Amino acid sequence: MEFQADIIRAIQSVASPALDFIFEAITMLGEDFFIIFVATFIYWCFNKEMGYWMCWCLSLGNLFVSSLKVMFAVERPIGTEGIRTLREHTAPGYSFPSGHTHASANFFTSIARAVNRKRFWTLAIIMPALVGLSRLYLGVHWPMDVLGGYIIGLGLPLLLWLLYRRYAMHKAIMFFISTVVFVPFLFIYPDDTSLWKSFGFALGVAIGAFIETKFIRFEIDDIPAKKKAIRYVGGIVLILIVYLLPKALLPTGAIFSFIRYLLIPVAATALWPAIFKKYKF
Repeated sequence: MEFQADIIRAIQSVASPALDFIFEAITMLGEDFFIIFVATFIYWCFNKEMGYWMCWCLSLGNLFVSSLKVMFAVERPIGTEGIRTLREHTAPGYSFPSGHTHASANFFTSIARAVNRKRFWTLAIIMPALVGLSRLYLGVHWPMDVLGGYIIGLGLPLLLWLLYRRYAMHKAIMFFISTVVFVPFLFIYPDDTSLWKSFGFALGVAIGAFIETKFIRFEIDDIPAKKKAIRYVGGIVLILIVYLLPKALLPTGAIFSFIRYLLIPVAATALWPAIFKKYKF
């Protein structure tokens, strides 16, 4: 670990208030709310099928990374001599692989794979690398964590695309099966809150997809921009309520975290579409 610590110290040797601000902003590109805000816009207002693809790819990738974290149980560099830490609240649990780096790589690669345009592939290479660098600069990950997250985030969407392209007509079943294969990890690591959150979110995507594809089947084509704006802003408000209200009311713990994170994608993929379809906006 000392060699990796030296790399972090070298990166932090150029630290300044301006770079602190820049890298704290960059690291947000790998955080939940940035990704959710973009993915929901695509799902509600731009391309529903692409939105489904991204939600599955991101939620399954996050569950996979959470499982790897508890398996390897690598401690973070936080507290290591000569390494300072910023945005420590974004670094709960174990270190390997980097969840932020993976999420950013998964996010941009899933978009690039769906649209298959050169500029999006360029973003898929560059943006996760910057997020990974930010995690080192902030002192919350080892270099191997970042490399692992980067490789998984780039590679997993390419593998999943082969399945999605073939079984998209049965997406709810595919989402459910790919989630429940991780159930054994919940029994092996029953107290890991991050794992339960990730499992809840992935299962919520599967449940929401089943409800929407079977009973709702909303449309995006020919919706005026004004209605799309109402659809998006209202949906974000709903998601914030679903996220914050249970957090305030429910006790802490793995099971209650599972419930909270299951409700978010169900609200986004099924509840809100049912509302805006009923009221025609």
